[in-house]
Amino acid sequence: MSLSTYSHIESALISKILGSLFYYRPCQYSQYGIDQVLNIELDPQDASPLMQQFAATLNQFKQADLDQLTLIHDEYFAGIADIPVPPWGSVYLDRENVIFGESHAQYKKFLAQSGFEFETQNNDPLDHIGLMLMTLSALLDTQQNDNAIDSSELQEMLSVHLLPWSQTYLYNLVNSLTDPTYLALAKTTQILLDQFSTFFLIPVEARKLYIEAHQDADTSTDSNQG
Repeated sequence: MSLSTYSHIESALISKILGSLFYYRPCQYSQYGIDQVLNIELDPQDASPLMQQFAATLNQFKQADLDQLTLIHDEYFAGIADIPVPPWGSVYLDRENVIFGESHAQYKKFLAQSGFEFETQNNDPLDHIGLMLMTLSALLDTQQNDNAIDSSELQEMLSVHLLPWSQTYLYNLVNSLTDPTYLALAKTTQILLDQFSTFFLIPVEARKLYIEAHQDADTSTDSNQG
């Protein structure tokens, strides 16, 4: 993939749907219209490599058993039990590996300053990978020039709040998952996020990670709000 095939609109669409697949339980797809998205016919023949990968990922979700996917989602993304690879930014960016940590407070302040308001399920942390991808989508929608990122909010979202931890998370997720459907989701998200560093040279803030790549993904997390 090259900058000549990049599109903010395309990346916004893909980011929104990938985020939805991370965040919502498969048994909720009809409730949120995701089942309709999965039934959209895409012709990736002349599409960008990212769109081709995205179309293949959607096809895997379309063909998968939703009951089985729900079990996997509950294990990896829903916080219903101990999660092998935590999907929240603050678990990586806060020394105590907690949700609702200091980095979550910083991100929540950024969202408020950027005009975002969220009503999450069960007061979920806002730095869940799925929610952050949906926020990224909204910020990409504001961009006019496909050859640049000219929004300070989008720059901060990527360089401060998302990229410092997301690739480590996705790396550990890819190495933990055995299910091919969610594995495809993780790999497509890696490609989506890699393009911002590759094409636009987004500087990634050097933030210390308290869960690292190659580390045992079974690191326990404290779900207390502290």
